[in-house]
Amino acid sequence: MEDGSLKVIFSEVLRGYSLVDSSFGKSRINHFTNFDSAALDIKNKAFYDKAVKEGLPSRDERIDYLLEEGIWTNEKNKEILNTKSYIIGLKSSKSKAFIQAQVDQINRDLEENQLKLCKLELEKEEMIGFTAEAYAARRINEFYMYNAFSTDKGESLFTAEEFEELEEKKMMELISLYNATTKKFNSNKLKLVSLAGFFTNIFYMCDNDAFVFYGKAIVQLTFYQIELFGYARYYKSLLEQTEGRPPGDMMDKPEKLVEWFDSTKSAKEVLAKVDKGEGTASSLVGASKQDLKRLGLDNPQETINLAKKAAAKGGKLTMEDMMKLHGV
Repeated sequence: MEDGSLKVIFSEVLRGYSLVDSSFGKSRINHFTNFDSAALDIKNKAFYDKAVKEGLPSRDERIDYLLEEGIWTNEKNKEILNTKSYIIGLKSSKSKAFIQAQVDQINRDLEENQLKLCKLELEKEEMIGFTAEAYAARRINEFYMYNAFSTDKGESLFTAEEFEELEEKKMMELISLYNATTKKFNSNKLKLVSLAGFFTNIFYMCDNDAFVFYGKAIVQLTFYQIELFGYARYYKSLLEQTEGRPPGDMMDKPEKLVEWFDSTKSAKEVLAKVDKGEGTASSLVGASKQDLKRLGLDNPQETINLAKKAAAKGGKLTMEDMMKLHGV
């Protein structure tokens, strides 16, 4: 993404709202804070209690019913839990892999299992149907729109009565406008901002102090401001811990940058397990020249001499030796 687009995102994050034009005139879409979230939680509880009072079943009650009737099974629940656990394991393995082919394979497995999990959870949600929680969620979304929109001067766009009487078509316009405007603040875009040169030039001067950066107490910051600051600290920490420089094309690919850092860290941990006086070799186990270059380890003086390591063990490394070298 070009710097110009990222600068617009950054300016709106700093401002705490986005300006939009619609059939309601020039309006603000406010970025929410923890105080706003607390108000929504209170309102959500009121909507939920109302739904239960009017006879809607809770989510747990529906699940119990589905299990009793055999419409949904504990085996399906276990499959969901097992898939979630497997995904966690894959992410852990990915953070330790330093060979690109291994990282690519793990990414393929992750995509496959995340899709599987999505399908299982969607199937379950369709069977659960409309519950008190679902009613509360629908009503809270409407209340969210009421609080999200204000005039360009910061005043309420609607009175409570006007909002209650809003036509469905107008409500859908608000929701559509909100979604179209705020999608630019998704995690990937905020990560890109946190790595952009115009941002880091400012951020690196604040010494990781949110108050110095924003001029506000943390509790007064919007969620976007907090999220952006968190990414900035995270990526700054990664780059500070890295001896070499990441490939230039990774600075606009946050996930690839994390992969590169984890791979480099894992490879150097393997190297650190070799006794200092045992010499060097041309490669890590299974690593290609491209892998070594990507990790900044293509200097033959910085890699493991497996041949000498094997010679010291009588000409052959056992599986236990290999596992120790790789931190298993």
